[in-house]
Amino acid sequence: MIIRSKNKVQVNGKNKPVWVLDTDALTVTHNTTDAEPSVTSFSSDHIKYHLHYSAEYRPTRLKKLVNDGTILSYLTDLDRSVAKAIDRQVGMMLDNDEEYLRAVAVGDLAKARGLENMDRLIAREPVYAAMVYV
Repeated sequence: MIIRSKNKVQVNGKNKPVWVLDTDALTVTHNTTDAEPSVTSFSSDHIKYHLHYSAEYRPTRLKKLVNDGTILSYLTDLDRSVAKAIDRQVGMMLDNDEEYLRAVAVGDLAKARGLENMDRLIAREPVYAAMVYV
């Protein structure tokens, strides 16, 4: 889904929207009259899932964010917040995981990394439920 802001600017003699959100390409484009368009791409799964969820269940919110010109800061803040929440959750899980602590203690970094990755996958579900699918 592509959402364009109502506000327009003249770019090379053409009226273009100031902000454009592409929920499939995970990009936000900012057009200005005196510079090349600025395109910001997102690559995290949580942004992809949030945009697709929002496009289906909360399209009015996305349109408002695009029209207000706050979509880029909103997505950047969400990206950072979700990543931090997952990292905090994984940290708490690893602090109490005896198998992980033993693997680190004996220097089995492959096993430790595997356990960390597993905990990261487990941590995503509650974080996504609280922060992404809203």
